[in-house]
Amino acid sequence: MAVLAMSLEGQIPSLDINRTVRVALVHDIGEALIGDITPHCGVSEEDKQNLEAEAVQKISSFVPAISDEINALWWEYEKRETLSAKVVFHLDKFDMVAQADAYERKYGIDLDQFFTSTKGCFSLEPFTAWDKELREKRNVRRENDQNKDKDNDDKI
Repeated sequence: MAVLAMSLEGQIPSLDINRTVRVALVHDIGEALIGDITPHCGVSEEDKQNLEAEAVQKISSFVPAISDEINALWWEYEKRETLSAKVVFHLDKFDMVAQADAYERKYGIDLDQFFTSTKGCFSLEPFTAWDKELREKRNVRRENDQNKDKDNDDKI
């Protein structure tokens, strides 16, 4: 995620790349202790945030010299009030959709829930353009796959 953030330099006006990279580095650090809590886990957003906050606090305690900064950056991401936090949120969501697309292509599985859950969540460029392009290519691929299936059925 941090490397992707670095690649945005000059693409988003007034974006502080160094700050964004730092937010990207810590945005999911709590998952190292508690794992990735998804909506399917049945954990409320409030409980998830509390668990992650405790995990971030514990992890950051191992590096006291930067503990306060780690916690501040993590909360910055959670609140999503700054441009850096919003960009990292967009990166995280786009990475998820791009990974789902890659898995669909590689394994021939349908991961539509990832595309449904992120529809309309991109409000910043270049993410809106990336999302539009990915979804258009996916739709073409799915149509082509359906046509192949239909052609195969017709041959039987």
